[in-house]
Amino acid sequence: MQSWHTTYLGLRELPREISTFELQSFFTYSRTERELINARRSNAHKLGLALHIGFLRLSGRLLNSVRIVPTTLWRHLGDEIGITAVELASLRALYVRGRTLFDHQQLACDVLGFHWMTEHQRRALVRTLRDEVARCADRDQLLVFARRWLYQSKILILRDRDIRVLVTAALGQLEEETAKTIAASVLPEQLVRWRDAMAALRPDGQTQQSWLWSAPAKHSTRGRLRKRKIKHAKQVATAAAA
Repeated sequence: MQSWHTTYLGLRELPREISTFELQSFFTYSRTERELINARRSNAHKLGLALHIGFLRLSGRLLNSVRIVPTTLWRHLGDEIGITAVELASLRALYVRGRTLFDHQQLACDVLGFHWMTEHQRRALVRTLRDEVARCADRDQLLVFARRWLYQSKILILRDRDIRVLVTAALGQLEEETAKTIAASVLPEQLVRWRDAMAALRPDGQTQQSWLWSAPAKHSTRGRLRKRKIKHAKQVATAAAA
């Protein structure tokens, strides 16, 4: 998957505007996909299925709403399939029956190879996130990482709040493992001194730990502040170990 594709992962609705590049990348169909689309009994069904296949390829999620379909996409779908595009109202009417919507979503999953996450895959994602957390603890970046992993694994992308639950679980695993490693290699009395040092108040009223964990202010120099915090943490650790 190309890095630029990451921007689209997890979208819940169609973009209001779609470029020619996006049409060619996501809403252009293989021979197998065309055969599946053309097997539908009406033009509305053909367009509907084509829309679902393209959206799933674009975002890694199922399309649950057809409130907005850009005109350029409408024309492109008609040209791709070789039919005259129906009115949007006709497509809405098509999905009044929930069964038709479900059928098109399932067919899109089948032809592209996507499926819902299993419990085994959920645990695998948490393990993968735990390894990634050791390199990057930024939750937003971890969210993007998880979406990419899910898409590449052909697993339907979860809601953001569900992914954040998995990110929290991965962070918890890393913290637990780190705590065990520290406890096994540091004397108990030294641990007590470190805890006391981290709980000590700074002049601004924050504890040392809260300050070290806090994100940089909007106008601060991120790199300089990071170096300052690392230096300070080393000084605190050295003093507590003495």
